[in-house]
Amino acid sequence: MSTIYITERDASFKIYSRYFKVFQNHKQRFCIPIRNISQFIVFGNINLPKQVIQIVRLNQIPVLYLTQTGEYLGRVENPSATQTKYLKYQQRSIHNTEFNHATAESMIWAKLHNQHTFLQSWTRNYTSYETQRALDYLTLLMDNLPIAPSINDLRDFCTEADKVYYCAFASLLNFHSNGYPGTTAKRASRFLQLGNQLLHQYIYTLLNTAGLHPDYAVLHEDGYYELPLAWDFAAEFRAPVVDDLVLNFTRNLTNSNGNGKNSNTLLKRFLQSWEAKLKTFILHPYAGEVSYRQCMDLQVKEYVKSLLGDVEYYRPLALKFNPNQVKGQKSKVKREDNNVEELVLSANNNSTQNSSQLVRFLQ
Repeated sequence: MSTIYITERDASFKIYSRYFKVFQNHKQRFCIPIRNISQFIVFGNINLPKQVIQIVRLNQIPVLYLTQTGEYLGRVENPSATQTKYLKYQQRSIHNTEFNHATAESMIWAKLHNQHTFLQSWTRNYTSYETQRALDYLTLLMDNLPIAPSINDLRDFCTEADKVYYCAFASLLNFHSNGYPGTTAKRASRFLQLGNQLLHQYIYTLLNTAGLHPDYAVLHEDGYYELPLAWDFAAEFRAPVVDDLVLNFTRNLTNSNGNGKNSNTLLKRFLQSWEAKLKTFILHPYAGEVSYRQCMDLQVKEYVKSLLGDVEYYRPLALKFNPNQVKGQKSKVKREDNNVEELVLSANNNSTQNSSQLVRFLQ
C-alpha cells in the first residue's frame, strides 16, 4: 500500500481506468493502481479534481489536508459517520470504568517511560539541569501513577510530565543548534507539529483497517481532539518517533552548508526522513525485531484484544534503553517484509523515467 504526499501546486491528477496518474509540466510523473493507495496527504492550497474525490470516497481512501507547516486544515471523509467492526464493543466500554482507567494508566506509563528512554539516549554525552530534572521527575511520576484515583488525575500527571520533558527537549535542541538557537527552535516547532500530525494520521489509517472507531478514546477527550483514539496511541510513540526524528533532523540542518533550506525543499526532506523513521527496526518487548510501522499496528491489535476481553489488560509499548547504541548515528533501517511504496510529488526532475525513480524513495 502507498501513501501519496502532494506538495506541488502545479501538478494535475487524472483517473484512467483503475489507475491514479499525476502530471506536471504536461508530463506524467507517476502512475499507481488505485487499490494500492492507502491515503493522500495534501499540503497547502491544492485542490483534487472532482473525479479524484469521487474515486477516493468510493474506495474509502483517507485524504488529509495540511498547511506547509503541518497545521490541520481538514479531510475529505467524515470519520465520525463510519460504522466500524468493533463499534459496539467501544460503545460498551464507555461505561467500564475499570477498563478505561487501567488502559489510560498503561498508555500514560508507556508515554512517560518512552520519554525517559528518549532522554537517556540523548544525554549520554550531554547533560543539563533540565534533562536531569526531567529524568528524575519522570521516574517519580511513573512510580506514582498507580495512586491516581481517576483518569482526570492521570491526565494531570501527563500534563506535568510534558512541562518538564519539553524543557529538557529544548535544552537538547539548544545544545545541538550550532550557534543558531532561535532559528533551530522555530524550525523544530514546525517539524514537531508536522510530525505529530503525520503520526496521528498514520495511526488513524491503522484504526480504520482494524475496525476501530477513532472517536471512542480512553485518554483524550472527544470534545477537544479530532479523532481522539488516534491521539491515545500517538502518546506512546511521540518521543521515540517524532521527537527523536525532529531532533536529529534539525541538528543535521544546522550542521549542513545551508543548501536546500527553502520551505518546500525542507518539507520534502522531512517527509523522506519520516518514512525512513517508520522503517527503522526496533526491539519490541513482545514481538521481537519489528519496524516502527509494524509496531504501531501491533499496539492497535493489542488494544482490540483487550477490548474484546481476549487479554486481561492492554500491554503498552515500553522501549528499552540500549546504552551500546550511539544516539545520533544513523539508525538501523531495514526493508520491511511487506514493502510499502511512498510517493512524493517533487519538481526536481521533469523526465518521466527519472521522476519515477525519484518518487519511489526508500524502497
